[in-house]
Amino acid sequence: MEQPAGTAQRQATILWRCPQCGLIFTPQPTTVRCPRCGENLRKCRYCRFADTVTWECTNNRIRFTFGDETGRFHIPEPDHVWACPENLPNLQPPMWQVALSNPLLRGLTWGAAIAVLLLIVFRIFVVPAIAPPEMPESALVTAQAIMARNRYTIGEPIQLLLVVTNAERVALDPCTVILRGEIVEHSEVRSQPAPIYPPQRTPRGVQLVFPGLAPQQSMTAWIYLTPLGAQRRAYDLNVEVLCGGYRAVVNPRSFRVEIR
Repeated sequence: MEQPAGTAQRQATILWRCPQCGLIFTPQPTTVRCPRCGENLRKCRYCRFADTVTWECTNNRIRFTFGDETGRFHIPEPDHVWACPENLPNLQPPMWQVALSNPLLRGLTWGAAIAVLLLIVFRIFVVPAIAPPEMPESALVTAQAIMARNRYTIGEPIQLLLVVTNAERVALDPCTVILRGEIVEHSEVRSQPAPIYPPQRTPRGVQLVFPGLAPQQSMTAWIYLTPLGAQRRAYDLNVEVLCGGYRAVVNPRSFRVEIR
């Protein structure tokens, strides 16, 4: 489609980047030197026709007019300058350099890089230093979890029998039972015997702390979860037992509970 009469053609803005100081600016047809450092930007080596490997000009008109008998025009030295009629500086910067020439964008980029670096340092060095070490699992500390049935109605207590056995040669104190799952979040939790501390709520979980176990001793506890705001669907209930400095081997570790 032809351009309507009287409408100016939009021209792309030409930018140059000084090879010496890195200044990015808009050149004029008469621009010869960098406005910051004064570098001569019309040197042969900055021209798009210059082959800086063989130091020869590749422009056919210059080669045939000023070249030798073989049609080759040698650039005398890297800083050679002359009033060449075919000089076209090849100084267009890549887009990322143009973007970083903006002070605001450059500051945001540096800020983001520093934030990522600090996050990596925090994750690698700080978090392991403040996070408690994971308790090792002992095959001599076991917990048998028994659930009479897997289907309950809203308001009916879910009964879980837990038998914890300490086969270690030392006493393990305390014994902590951790229940996790969305069903725990919507249930009232109590146990028999009662824990030595009130149940401690965690996101989608609860912790029950019982007295420790002497060597070769077992503990039996009934845990009751009464669903209050649960929906009629299936839920997953996970069981974890910590005794002293060990994680007990729980069998099974999880149950599928259906609320009707």
